[in-house]
Amino acid sequence: MRVLRHWEDRGLVSADRSANGHRRYGSDQVTRLYRALALRRTGISLGRVAALLDEQDPDPVETFRAHLQDLDRDLRRRSLLRDRLAALVGSLEDAVPGDTTDATTDRQAHALMRVIESMTMFEQYVHGYHSVENQRLTDQAGSLIDLLHNDTGYPPGVSVLEVGCGIGAQTVTLAQKSPGVALTCIDLSASSLDEARRRTADAGMHDITFLQADVLDLPAGEGPLSAGSFDHVFVCFLLEHLADPSTALMNLRAMLKPGGTMTVIEGDHGSTYFHPDSQAAREAIACQVTLQHLAGGDALIGRRLYPLLHAAGYQDVAVSPRQVYVDASRPGLVDGFTRKTFTAMIQGVRQAALSAGLIEPHRFDEGIEHLLRTTKDDGVFCYTFFKAVASN
Repeated sequence: MRVLRHWEDRGLVSADRSANGHRRYGSDQVTRLYRALALRRTGISLGRVAALLDEQDPDPVETFRAHLQDLDRDLRRRSLLRDRLAALVGSLEDAVPGDTTDATTDRQAHALMRVIESMTMFEQYVHGYHSVENQRLTDQAGSLIDLLHNDTGYPPGVSVLEVGCGIGAQTVTLAQKSPGVALTCIDLSASSLDEARRRTADAGMHDITFLQADVLDLPAGEGPLSAGSFDHVFVCFLLEHLADPSTALMNLRAMLKPGGTMTVIEGDHGSTYFHPDSQAAREAIACQVTLQHLAGGDALIGRRLYPLLHAAGYQDVAVSPRQVYVDASRPGLVDGFTRKTFTAMIQGVRQAALSAGLIEPHRFDEGIEHLLRTTKDDGVFCYTFFKAVASN
């Protein structure tokens, strides 16, 4: 009865009333109720069920197609969750066999912390979505234009797809270096796309198409994201966050026209070294690497670009390392990269690292202090990005 009342309140079903106030359902109302139950079993919302039954949905086929994509995303999520929990339970069973000794409480606490550690970053963007991170991405893009994009550019009239554009930190540079291209940018986050639209509009760029889409759902049937729609695909700092970069790369190859090109830029935290050296700083960096792994990504993916692209079927794969070398003679990089990009990124995972039990607070803070120490007059900081170009 509680469900029926709720459905009545939502306008999904209705009932006549007897003289004493009891609900009475006629044959038409019972038929509608059964149809509503059948549609509800697909998992679509009550509002959508009502629109379908009232013939107010302009395109029922598209409604079910979109719902199918939602189901596919949920199945992928549940599969990842199941695999992670299975691996975790297996490791706990192997490490701490059951017994009745006094160590049971300690083992239970250990098991609980392992679960917390593993799930802290599940399905999370490791850097977070907030104004501080937006500023860090802006600082990173500004300080690395020459290093990463001196050879990035496309001729007028071609179609370019930027995948994982985020807040548009790389989009402005991409558009400036390729005037006259038909640029389409996609991202999974609606709020990031809103910021990207604002950022590019402020830069006087009003002919860029922004679409919300998941790279794992590409190609997307008919329309602007259908197969074979683009001359070039550009990806920057996206693969590191994906649990399945191989599938993403294969999907993106399908987006290219014959002879089209793919450009991928990724970092590799394992390439970090600095003076003065510091074990505490390395432990803080390791927290970010671990958290990204727990989120399903890979902070060391730069070194894997060639095998990933080759396995995805790309041709003429060429990878070039792009090292950031920073010392006191390069004050712009000292501030823009060492301090505001890399150290800010590591500092941004402090709470997640502490919550996951990866490090003690004083040790993490010591690591950040030592990273900032490399910005002094006698300090040196090095990091390597990898840029890959390939053809379809």
